This record gives sequence, structure tokens and C-alpha cells, in this order.
Amino acid sequence: MADFLLELRCEEIPANALPGARRQLVAAMTKLLESSGFTEAETRVYSTSRRLAMLIADLPLQQEDRVEEMMGPPVSVAFDADGNPTRAAEGFARKTGLKLEEISRVETDRGEYLAATVRHAGRRTAEILAEAIPTIFSGLRFPKMMRWGEGEFVFVRPVHGLVALLDGEILPLELFGIRAGRTTIGHRVHSPVPFEIETAADYEKSMEDHSVLVDPLRRREILDAQASTLASEAHCRVHEDPGLVSEHVELVEYPGLILGSIREEYLELPPEVVVSTLRHHQKCLILENEDEELRPHFLAVIDRKDDPEGLIRIGNEWVIGARLADARFFFEEDRRKGMEAFLPGLEKVEWHRVLGSLEDKAERIENLSHFISKTLGLEISAAEIGRSARLVKADLLSNMVGEFPELQGIMGGHYLRLEGAGEALWTAVRDHYRPVGFEGAIPVSDLGKLLGLADRIDSICGLFAVGEKPTGSRDPLGLRRAAQAVVKILAEAGWSIDLDSLLRRSLEAFERFSENESPFEAIHNFFGDRVRRLLTDFENVSGDTAEAVMAAGWTNLPECCSRARTLEEIRREENFRQLALAFKRVANITEGREGADKVEPALFEHASEKEIYDSIRAFRESLAELLPQHRIREAFEAMLPISDKLENFFVEVLVMADDQAVRANRIALLKDLGREFLALADLSRLQIEGS
Repeated sequence: MADFLLELRCEEIPANALPGARRQLVAAMTKLLESSGFTEAETRVYSTSRRLAMLIADLPLQQEDRVEEMMGPPVSVAFDADGNPTRAAEGFARKTGLKLEEISRVETDRGEYLAATVRHAGRRTAEILAEAIPTIFSGLRFPKMMRWGEGEFVFVRPVHGLVALLDGEILPLELFGIRAGRTTIGHRVHSPVPFEIETAADYEKSMEDHSVLVDPLRRREILDAQASTLASEAHCRVHEDPGLVSEHVELVEYPGLILGSIREEYLELPPEVVVSTLRHHQKCLILENEDEELRPHFLAVIDRKDDPEGLIRIGNEWVIGARLADARFFFEEDRRKGMEAFLPGLEKVEWHRVLGSLEDKAERIENLSHFISKTLGLEISAAEIGRSARLVKADLLSNMVGEFPELQGIMGGHYLRLEGAGEALWTAVRDHYRPVGFEGAIPVSDLGKLLGLADRIDSICGLFAVGEKPTGSRDPLGLRRAAQAVVKILAEAGWSIDLDSLLRRSLEAFERFSENESPFEAIHNFFGDRVRRLLTDFENVSGDTAEAVMAAGWTNLPECCSRARTLEEIRREENFRQLALAFKRVANITEGREGADKVEPALFEHASEKEIYDSIRAFRESLAELLPQHRIREAFEAMLPISDKLENFFVEVLVMADDQAVRANRIALLKDLGREFLALADLSRLQIEGS
């Protein structure tokens, strides 16, 4: 048994590329080891900002010989009437590598066949690795790739070194034009001199001796401990930010943190400005007090053990201070002008090369908002909608958002609040970009929800109309997230409005761009995919429950979610299971068959037919009372009494009667029942055990 080490050393790898590279390497090596019969071997993948490495422990030096029993063609096909071998026999011999006289014959249930026992000699592990490793590494995929030198090689970054050791021996292989050896380099500051790895098993300790921690989990543990210690020294706590810590882990070879300070006066800025400067622009951890208020300190990551002269801390404080000084200047300038001053500029800013300016978009948002508000009966005045539809985009022209684009909406909300605007308006402007997809809270005020819906629906319909819809995994304009947000807002706000009516109303503004074919159906299906995910991933219903409910209609989101949650609960009850099985039978019988235009009770021949007929009428009356009151659970429960009557019906009645009129009447009766049930769900789509 042996250990195998491979380390590929290159220029700085982007932090977001490393987790995916590790996953790809584990998957590829696992597949290689399993296919080679090395099932006991264990693979560990390491990485830092400057290297990718893997260590395979308990690796046999030689494959075991493998015996394969191979079946060939029938003897009647392998030999002609004179007993001479045919091309089929010769081909089988070539395939096995044996002579014809070494191939035996076996009796099977299908007759006599040629057969052979073939022994495959195991290959040397070194040969297998040397052959497979270049293919595996050249097959890794990254968000962005590079060419270097003469452009012959493609990888995430130019490669400068390669170590490949099988135990203590160098494995003869070449990767990206570099021959493998045992020489590597330690940390660029603490140990920049080349050194040799003696054996594969020594790798992790040897790298640590040269100030490189190749295990990302070790680096994370150290960063977490340092952050806690430094925050305590400043009498603060770290604002939890696992995403940023994960990025820090990938940025360094030896993890370190420094405690820096900012001037207290900068905390007078809106907290989002300070956070954006520290986190998004400088990748610093935020420190806060027990009340979650910002403190004038930060933690910055460094790729070294310490900062003995404090120069890195000073540099970070200087850069952050300069950015915050700029932010304060922009903030004061924007406040001096006021939000109204930005409105005339909306018509000068292009929102989309075909769909017009920000002023054009604001006008469409206003019109759609009026429609939604009127349909729902919201107590929001037309004047309020008209003014807010423009103010939601006004801060895009501010100095602050020009410098910090991620603060769009947020800064507009702050400016309006400081100007004394009503809470409904400033929170609407602040929140109308929220949520981002399914993540986060929906806007607080009805005005914010209204503007958020109108803005996103306008974007989706407009861009679909001009042919800029998402394709495959590409969605550069974020339309999938926009649709997710629309679905989430409608569902959580409890707004019972038909989504299709909103789409049609919005598309009226884009008719001139889609004269040949309306994109309505494509947009409808696009939203349907988002609704299905909302139900399965966030309402926690099974896939077949979602399909059953959506088949009965899904464009009223609050009702659709309520029906899905209720069906997921009630389907576990035994009496409902029997009903679902019976309904599947109804669907199977009526599918593709024409029934009478109207059910005629005079054609009933059995009491059970009359019972079903009366049950349908009773169920219809129950739905008419329960659904307007949103009593969904009771509506589903109103189905249950029909279960036993359906069982009796199928026992007593032959639906496909010889008499054509009677048959058509019975099919019509079952179709009526199906139509009534479809007000809630298509039970035939449920996967019921025993169906």
C-alpha cells in the first residue's frame, strides 16, 4: 500500500473558484479509484490561494488480476454448415485475445454458445495515475479560464510547479507543460525558499512547517478563533457572516486577522453605507455591540501570521477612511439636493436600449400599480402611486448610488425619511427591491409591495417581449430572481389577484415589440416553474402534491399555497387515500371519452348513480360557501363523504354499458365529479401506494 500526492502550484486562484475545484477533484478521483478497483483508498483534497493538491492514502501499488467470463455468439452462428468459423467467431476471438481452439462452448436456456474465460492482468498504479491525472486536471472547469505562454494551455491561472509522489518516488507525468518533481515553495512571506517534499504522507506537516495550511477546515478554525479573540479585546462581537468567512478561508495560505478602527463620526452615516464599505468593498468583518449597533472597529484578513509593524492595519484604515470620507461627501451632497431634484434626470437615463428610459419605466410602473391597487381595493391614492413610482428610481441618479450601486433603493429610503416623507413612502422606496428571489423579507408597506410587483412584472414582460428571456443556465438580467420575488410577495402578502391578469395588463405596453407572437404563454410557464419551486422548497409539499394543486390552477398564489399545504396534510389520512384511488379510476375511465352534454337522472339504473349525482350537487354548494371564505381545509374535507359512494358506484355500475345513451350519461356524471374536484386539485396526479 502507498500514498500518492499531487500538488499543482499556480498564480492566485480566485476565492470563488476553489470550492468547486475541490468538489470536481473529489468526484473525478473517486470515479477513477472505483473503476480501477481501489475501493479502499481514501482521497483528501487540499487548496490554498496558490495551489490545488490531493493526497490518496492506502493505495495499492498494483491492480489485482481480474477474471472476466465472456459470452460469444451462438454456435450455430459461429460456424457454418461445414464447421468452418464464421466472421462472428473470428470477431469474438479477437475481442477476447484468445485463439479459436481456446474458446469453449456452453449450454444455455437458449442453446449452445461460445464462451471464454479471459484473465486481465492488473496494471501498475503508477501507470494508471500518470495516464489519468492530466485528463482529470485539464478537465476541471472554473468560472473563468486563462491561457498563458503561447496559448497552448487553459486553466484557471498559469501553472508554475508540480509535485507528484507515490510514497517517496516521483511519478513521471507532465501537466500543463511542467514535469513533476518533489520541489515546492512555502509561504511567500514566511518561507519563500524552495524545498523538497520527502514522501507523500509528509505533505500536510511539511507545508505547515513552511507556514502554509493546506486544509481549508484548519484555516477556518483559526480564523473563527482569532475573530472571537480580537472582537473581545475591542469589547465587541462579530456580526455573523459565514459567507465572508468562507471567502477569507480561500484568500489565504496562512490565516490571520487584524483589528482596525474607523473614526466615530463615520458611524453617523446610514449603517448600510458603513457595512457596504467594510464588507463589500474591503471584505472586512463587521463588529457590533449587544444591541447590534455598529462599533468603530473592523477585522481585516491577512495572508500571514502577524502584522508586526502595524503597516497592514494602517493601510486598511487609510483606505476605509478615504472611502467613508467620500461616502460622507456624497451623502451630504445628495441630501442638499433632495430626492425631487433627481426626477428630471430620469428621462435622460436609458433603462434599456429598446424599452426606453427610466422615465418610461416609471410610467409603466405607475400604470400597472394603479391596476393592481384598483383590483385589490387598496387604500392608496392615485397621486401617491404616481409620485412614488418615480421616486423609487430617483436615487439611481444620486452620487451615493453611483459610488455604491448595491445601495439602490436603500439610500432613496434614507433620503426621503430624512426629508420628512411619510413612512409608507420611504419604506416603499427602501424595500421595493426586496426580496432578492425567494430570500429575504417582502416589503413592509402595501405601497412597497405594490411597487415591487409592478417593477418586476414590467421588467419580465418587457424583456420577454424583446426576446431577452433566460436561456439554459444564463440569466444575466436576473429575471428568474425577479419572478421568484413576485411569487413570494403575492403569496406572503395574501393578495388574491390573478397573476395572469397582471401579465396581460403589463404586456399591453409592449404590444408593438411582439406583433407576430405574444410572449404571454412563455411568461406564464416561466412563472409556473417558480411557483412549483415555491411549493416544493418553501411550502415543503411533495412534488406530486404541487402538480395536483397546480393542475387545478395556480395563478391565485395565496389560494394555491393554501390548497397545497392542506392537501399535503390531508393526503396522509386513510379515508382520503381511498378517495384519491377512486378518483384515479374516475380519471382513467373518462380520459379521452365523450360524455353526454348534460347528466339526465332519468337514465339512472342504480341507486348509486343517484347518490353520486346528489353528492356532486352537495359538494358544489359546499364549495360555493367555503372557497370565498378561504376555508380550504373544510373544502377538502367536503370531498371525503364521496369516497364510499364512489366505491359503491364502481361495484354496482358498469360505466361502459352497452346502451350508448346510458354509457354517455355515466361518463358525463363522472366528468362532472372531476370538474368539481378540480376546483381544489387533480387527485389523479397524486402518487398513491397501491394505485
